[in-house]
Amino acid sequence: MAEFGFLSIVPAILALFLAFTTQHVVLALGVAVMTGMMIITGGNFIDASQMMLVDGPFAQLAKSSNAQIVIVITIISGFIYLVEQSGGMKAFSNMATRYVSNPVKAQLATWCTGIAIFFTDSGNSLILGPMFSPIFEKLKLSREKLAYIIDSTSSPVCVLIPIISWGVYSQGLIENAFENMGQPVDGFTTFIQVIPYQLYALLALASVPIYAVMRKDWGPMAVAEQKARQQLQEKTNTDVEKSAQSELQKSPAISLIMVPLSILLGCIITLFTYNYYQYGGISGPVIRSTLGTSYLIASVSTIAFYGIKNVMSYSQAFNTFVVGMQRIMQIIIILLLAWTLGDICKELGTGSYISSIMSDRLPVFVLPALIFIIGGFISIATGSSWGTFAILIPIVVPIASALGADPLICIGAALSGGMLGDHTSPISDTTILSSMSTGCDHVSHVRTQFPYAILTAVTASIGFMIAEFTRNPWTIFAALVLQIFFIFVMTRRSSSVSTKSIQV
Repeated sequence: MAEFGFLSIVPAILALFLAFTTQHVVLALGVAVMTGMMIITGGNFIDASQMMLVDGPFAQLAKSSNAQIVIVITIISGFIYLVEQSGGMKAFSNMATRYVSNPVKAQLATWCTGIAIFFTDSGNSLILGPMFSPIFEKLKLSREKLAYIIDSTSSPVCVLIPIISWGVYSQGLIENAFENMGQPVDGFTTFIQVIPYQLYALLALASVPIYAVMRKDWGPMAVAEQKARQQLQEKTNTDVEKSAQSELQKSPAISLIMVPLSILLGCIITLFTYNYYQYGGISGPVIRSTLGTSYLIASVSTIAFYGIKNVMSYSQAFNTFVVGMQRIMQIIIILLLAWTLGDICKELGTGSYISSIMSDRLPVFVLPALIFIIGGFISIATGSSWGTFAILIPIVVPIASALGADPLICIGAALSGGMLGDHTSPISDTTILSSMSTGCDHVSHVRTQFPYAILTAVTASIGFMIAEFTRNPWTIFAALVLQIFFIFVMTRRSSSVSTKSIQV
């Protein structure tokens, strides 16, 4: 494999470059895959084209584990869309707004509700925005602060959950990356081990209650909060209260979400328990089949339940479920191309070549932080966290192993890099939905949130170096202390914002 030399890293570099410049992940991965096949076939375009059809993305579906992952995330997508369209998530959010009476409670309630709606990132934004906007207006909190909280509890929550499409998708990338090195692992178990190293997501989540309890902000967010407190309300408090009450009265029944989720969790717990006692453990295929079966049972039960409750006709509910499955098609294409790129990098010896030229030039403890920064640039440029995962994970796992770094920490860095862009990029879907659903000017949302995200990114970068140096999952607590210190310093420096700067 060493015979390819510099050519062995061309597909990986091309994927990174095109993702950053074109902002189109499918194009970047497709060109990288085709280029890799051209290198393998000695520049023969016909052989490379045939290789694309025979050994490319289509061949990935021949692997049982890959086929399982595709089926599972498709069913999950259908179930989530079905529940979203029923209005059940809105009902859940409405229920959470009943006991909010001051700014701190409002921010914490939004944060808690966002975490509770852990199974969808876009649904989180679309539900919380309309429900909490009247409350934030009543309490003279800025729309920018609401958009920031919602954006911080959408993708950063989803990326930590192993039993939703985000987790299953990441597990598939992880399993294939290790399998290509001849070190098969259980994707579910490995994903659980990576969670403490998802520093950016964990710190972004933890920052929200810190700012809320401290009751202080800094930078553009502090200016936005000052403006919100000083602006004259267009509505009286009575009008706002009536608006909030009207929303509650129009709310769908809470059972529209509780029944489907209860069935889902009941099936997952039952099947996991059964398989554990039946086989003495739970392997990757069993986990995927359990999730797929549970979501399928929950989907069929939900269709029947909505039909009985006249929320939708049986035909409408089934069609909604199918539309939800279709929405995941682009993600499946990205996943298949990422798996193919991983196989190509294995055949070219990409990891071995990179480790040979970097082993004497880069301290190992810096590697996870470097991966995080590269991932951040890609995801900010593309607005896609999943695309960033697909590009980085097949590359960083063999590099980490070859250089002697901890692959778990490097995977956490890759996932964190994807989160950074998802959280800050102006073209990220969750960033756009967060500003849209709260009625916040999009540029203002990006401008006020970006400094907070960069502060978290700096903390995460330091945390990754500490984590690689210590190889200790408890590093997250050290990073959290550092994050609190940084927030304290920044808010103290920005505590006295002049009236003149506010007006500007």
